[in-house]
Amino acid sequence: MAWDEWEQLKAGALARRQNGMRLDSAADAGGTGVAGAPDMKTNKAGNDVAVKALQGEIPQDTDKAGRHADESTSAAVREFSGWDTGSGLKDAHAEWELQVKNLKARLGQDKAALEGSHQHLQYVDYGVGSRTAQIDAGRRQGREV
Repeated sequence: MAWDEWEQLKAGALARRQNGMRLDSAADAGGTGVAGAPDMKTNKAGNDVAVKALQGEIPQDTDKAGRHADESTSAAVREFSGWDTGSGLKDAHAEWELQVKNLKARLGQDKAALEGSHQHLQYVDYGVGSRTAQIDAGRRQGREV
């Protein structure tokens, strides 16, 4: 990596860090946060599309790819039976099956997380609002000027 490129990467990282979260100011009237940064929002329509894909086509395609590998590998294992190649393919296929199973489990977890994310963020928002409403902004004690 060239020195100039390294300096550019460092400057970019510093710029991103300086635009970090700030808790000491409220959003302006336009609905944006500090320095025009947008408020955090969820994309309900995009979330629903992702959940639908994780319920339908993605698991189906994963199953299809897994079955294709099953058929091809089984045929190759039969062709090379008695050879080290055959036993190596069998071991590799067992690992492939485990990886497909793990991927399907992870996809299920992602689907569940996406399904609950909108509701979870609403509960967090309501919780912060209710705690903020309890703050007494009355007169300060002490010397008045």
